[in-house]
Amino acid sequence: MSKKIYNSIPDATLIGSILLAYFLDHVLPITEIIPYPVNLIGWVVVAAGLGLAIYTLSMLKATHTSTDPGGVPSTLITAGFYSLSRNPMYLAYVITTSGAAIIFGSITAFIAPVICFSVIHVVIIPFEERNLQKIFGQKYEHYQHSVHRWI
Repeated sequence: MSKKIYNSIPDATLIGSILLAYFLDHVLPITEIIPYPVNLIGWVVVAAGLGLAIYTLSMLKATHTSTDPGGVPSTLITAGFYSLSRNPMYLAYVITTSGAAIIFGSITAFIAPVICFSVIHVVIIPFEERNLQKIFGQKYEHYQHSVHRWI
């Protein structure tokens, strides 16, 4: 798989998951589990997810390291939110998708964050972990053992 295609998978997963939640809510709503106005809490969750994504991007840019999932990072960031999660950007994606599912409110909309999490957990993170292991060696292994993958 080319790096250019790989670099687009996380963002496509986020956008695709939100669109899937919308589609499932409108085409196969089955049952509404979060009614209006309680569903508006989802906007706070979306804002939290987007805030975490912006924070993570700013940390990557501040350390002048790659922001591409398939890129070659120059620095292993272990401070800030990276001291709580090895994947704060992907955590932000799952939070944002979960917020969208809350906004839509139907039980089927919650399939989308599960799919988002699954793609990131099974496809994206293992690829990046192998890359980081090659680049940073024991330093990354120590980080892996001291900080959880998600939170």
